[in-house]
Amino acid sequence: MKSTRAFTILISLTLGVGQLTTGGAVAADPCGLPRGVLKASDLAARSAIECGAVGRFVDAGDGVPLQVQPPGSSITLDMLYPDGARTYSLTTDAEGKVTTGEQMVHDRFPDLPGPGPCERDTYTLRSYKWYRPWLFRTTKGTSLTNGSQADFDAAARRSVVNMTRGRNTCGMRGDTAAAGALVGHTAVRGNFVYADGQTTCGASDGHNVIDAGDLPGGFLEATLAWTCTWAETRHGVTQAVSADIRMNSADYKWTYDPTRDPACVPAQPPDQDRWRYDVESVLTHEMGHVYGLVNLSADEDLNLTMYPGVRRCTGHVRTLGRGDVLGMRALYGRR
Repeated sequence: MKSTRAFTILISLTLGVGQLTTGGAVAADPCGLPRGVLKASDLAARSAIECGAVGRFVDAGDGVPLQVQPPGSSITLDMLYPDGARTYSLTTDAEGKVTTGEQMVHDRFPDLPGPGPCERDTYTLRSYKWYRPWLFRTTKGTSLTNGSQADFDAAARRSVVNMTRGRNTCGMRGDTAAAGALVGHTAVRGNFVYADGQTTCGASDGHNVIDAGDLPGGFLEATLAWTCTWAETRHGVTQAVSADIRMNSADYKWTYDPTRDPACVPAQPPDQDRWRYDVESVLTHEMGHVYGLVNLSADEDLNLTMYPGVRRCTGHVRTLGRGDVLGMRALYGRR
């Protein structure tokens, strides 16, 4: 109830912006848009600028609302589940035309072990990348499993190095020109908004934050993590400008070392108290999205880091596969 109320207040405030003239009179709506969350068809072939829709929310698919970005900007929301992923995006072009997209990858893990991570060279790229280091902070008090923020920070540091340095066991040189680092703590939380059981991203605020919180859903139904990435296109070049990650601290148990955690015992039937998900593995996958890699969809790629979903009680996706390294090279080149 409180989440719905908070989102309703946010929508009301958003709708109020730009609707009053300096004299206090209500300005005419040039496009006659409905109130509340818009459908993509409401803005079809229309300019969000001319319709005064920048800052409004549009259903990007499955009832997930994303905020209309300023011209030349986009927002991508990645939602990782234990056994799959969903991605939603919204782009506003230079003329103010809005397009949305969605991708759902799997709702289960394949039963077969599949090819090894060094046998697959699959990768898919986003339209954006970073042209400067992704410098992020963790929210004060974020610890997930044992009350230690130092352990959480260490996992975050390792995960960004895993992706930028291309750590792998394939004998490949993984160093790329991508860069990033944890630069401290902040009182600010990630820029996420709750919306009636769904989730969305706020407006880009220039902060890069990793935090933890309660995500919608329950055990085995909730997401493990969300990532929001904002990008801008200027002079034909699309660059990421900010990104936030949130880990689910309410619905799952976590570990920093699945190989030594005595509680990390796979159990059938599902036993929430005996299942653990590896913090570094999930963060490494999410870092892939931050840097511009897309979820993979073929079952044969299930041992690559960018295959969506994370098995419990394993840290195998901390180490990149051949396709993951090649994807980062394609975006950033070799160092």
